[in-house]
This record gives sequence, C-alpha cells and structure tokens, in this order.
Amino acid sequence: MTALTYVLLGISLVVRLFVSSEACKRNDATDATTSVVFLSLISAGIIHRGDPLDIYGLSLSSLFRCSWTAIFLLWATAFTIGRVANALILHPGTGFEEMLARGHASPGGVYLSLKDYPNLCGLMLGVPMIWSQTFMEEFIFRGLLVSLGKWFYGLLGISEPFAGFLSIIGSAIMFGLVHFVPAFYRLRGKSILIPLYAFIMPTTLGMIFSLLNRVSYSLWSGWIVHFGLNYAGFMWDRISGKWEAYGPA
Repeated sequence: MTALTYVLLGISLVVRLFVSSEACKRNDATDATTSVVFLSLISAGIIHRGDPLDIYGLSLSSLFRCSWTAIFLLWATAFTIGRVANALILHPGTGFEEMLARGHASPGGVYLSLKDYPNLCGLMLGVPMIWSQTFMEEFIFRGLLVSLGKWFYGLLGISEPFAGFLSIIGSAIMFGLVHFVPAFYRLRGKSILIPLYAFIMPTTLGMIFSLLNRVSYSLWSGWIVHFGLNYAGFMWDRISGKWEAYGPA
C-alpha cells in the first residue's frame, strides 16, 4: 500500500540529487537531505521491524482518510500569518537589505539552488525539492522523535496519553530550535524578531501537525500542510522577486 509513496519520494530524491549536484558546482554547497532520508527510513524500519512508511500511516488509503477541511484551514491560516510576519519583519526599514548584503538573511536552500533556473522551470523543480525536504522533517520530528519519546517516557512509567503529550511537546520544541539556532547565530546583535519568529512558528505548527497526525493515525496531514506552506512561500518569493530586489541576486 505504500509503493506509490516510495515511488513519489524516490522521484523527488532523484531530482534533488540532480539539482543539488548542479548547485554544488556553482557554489560548493552540499545537500545531505537524500542521505538523511535513507538513514531515517532504515532506522525506523529497524526500530519498528516493518515498513517504516506503513507504520507511520503513509499509505495511499491513509491519504484519503485525512481531514482535508482541517488541512486547508490550517494551511490558509498559517500562510496568512507567515506573509504578515514577513511583511513586518523582512522589509528595508528593519535593516533587511544590510542583512542580505552581509549574508545574515537567506531565502533558504531550495530557493538558492533554483535561483538560476527560469521561473517556470524553477517552480516545477521546487515541487520535488520541497516534497523531499518536508518529508525528511516530518518523518524525523513527527515520526521518529515522537515514537522514541513515547518509548522513553514509557520506560519511566509515565502513562501512554501523558507520554504522547510530552513527546509531541518535546519534538515540537526541538523542531523550533532547529530553526531558531541558525537564525539567532547569524543575526546575533542585529535582530531578535526573526529568530523568535523562527522558533515560535515552527514550534506551534509542530504541535498542531502532531495533533492532526494523531487524529488521522498518519503523517500525511502534517506533511501536506508543511509542503503546502513551504511551496506557497517559495512560489510567492520566486514570483515577487523580493530577495533579488532587496539584496544580491
């Protein structure tokens, strides 16, 4: 039942390898996403002794059981908040141009990897690139870490519902820190608003994603919203040309 998911994921990783290899030739950048995805799948398969995608509800049948109304409402709300936050935080009056010129602000790895491609081609390649990126993050943070958290808290004798709650909170905070630490390091002494937003938004969404996943017994819901948010943001920035307008192309 997970064959189609493996096929789509495999295609997205092949595209990522191609795009990343071209980007590496231009700026010596490296992309470990493909390796991390393989290691995560293998680790989950060993830990659970089964098909990792099936264990985390990533079969085609599970996809159709998702609450699409909840998915759309969450995506629309989070995307609107994200655009408002970007408009308030990332504009010339806040020193945004200087941060870009000094390399303290970045549109992200996918954007940079595809910035030299024509618009339509870049938007098309962005689909598999962001598909694999968001899979990696959802599988690790909402899948593996939540499962390991439940196991750990179970060893401590904590009840299953409370162990699940603690695991969700812990994985969400870790997800927020993964976004916060690089932003704080790059912007230390320049801006605290961006790092705070980079912590609060992912942490909040991480908890909501996990709750959606618990309701549907699947990682599909969080993955779909996460992909939709990242791709919509990528498309918005790509079409608007904001990064090229405010900083070095």
